[in-house]
Amino acid sequence: MEKLVSICLATYNGSQYLKEQLDSLCNQTYQNIEILIQDDASSDTTVDLIQTYRMHHNIQLFVNDTNLGYIKNFETLIQKAKGEYIALCDQDDIWNENKIELLVKSIGTHSLIYSNSLLIDSNGNSLQKTLQEKLKNNFIDSKEPLNFLFDNSVSAHAALFKKELLSTIFPFPKHIYFDAWIALNAANTNGVTYYDKNLVLYRQHSTNTLGNIKKDKSSAISKISNKADKKEKNVQLILSKIDELLQMKNLSNNDQMILKELQRLYLQFTTKYFNFTLFFFLLKNKELFFKITNKSSLYIAFKHAIGKKLYKVAPFL
Repeated sequence: MEKLVSICLATYNGSQYLKEQLDSLCNQTYQNIEILIQDDASSDTTVDLIQTYRMHHNIQLFVNDTNLGYIKNFETLIQKAKGEYIALCDQDDIWNENKIELLVKSIGTHSLIYSNSLLIDSNGNSLQKTLQEKLKNNFIDSKEPLNFLFDNSVSAHAALFKKELLSTIFPFPKHIYFDAWIALNAANTNGVTYYDKNLVLYRQHSTNTLGNIKKDKSSAISKISNKADKKEKNVQLILSKIDELLQMKNLSNNDQMILKELQRLYLQFTTKYFNFTLFFFLLKNKELFFKITNKSSLYIAFKHAIGKKLYKVAPFL
């Protein structure tokens, strides 16, 4: 028998695009699915639209009394899943009808599998670009959680994972995107694998995360003056991520040693002009830390190694 797949769809004021997504879920070639939808106190007709589908499909609807926010809405919804496999779903995309079937067939012994996506505009027209091309990242197979410390290739809408991860991923940490956190835990369990096909039409518009990225139009002087503060915040973010990883269950002794050394070096940020030890440590472990990015490892290591004192003297760096 086909194993049950739980599709978890988080909604909020999504009536504009939701019908196309619901149709693509209900027409999946993989039959043994439950569709769990949790609405985050919408003020439009989202809930009414979902109600029209419930009589004909295996859909369970939960409606929050108050708005929890995107991340908390997903976190509480996923915990309701009963399936052997779990797939996360945004309200404004369109899935290929065989997405679940292909991912279930290909996941094997891995904890998580993910695919690529084709970008479309708000009207559903192809932008002739994939998500991988947009992010300019490598989409990788991995059994190493530290591959996901600085970058992430796994998007929630394109992933399917096994319920074995439910014992390790909650609560979602504040300082790591939840899809990257799931990928970290999957890599640390039985690994992540990439399925090299576009299985989602990923809609870009003004209200979703990727489509809402705007170019910084601040003046050059303003950008320079803010650079040291921005760098300090980024260092604190990395230190927070390291703290979260060090608390992960079953993290290898080698990874723990590497993270503790990385933590020690980043804590020197405020006292250094340039941290040569951090620079060479990052380069030594470039295959571990920079496997996803397409940027030069030398360039990234250099930028990370610049200390606060040097930013104060030369904030244009």
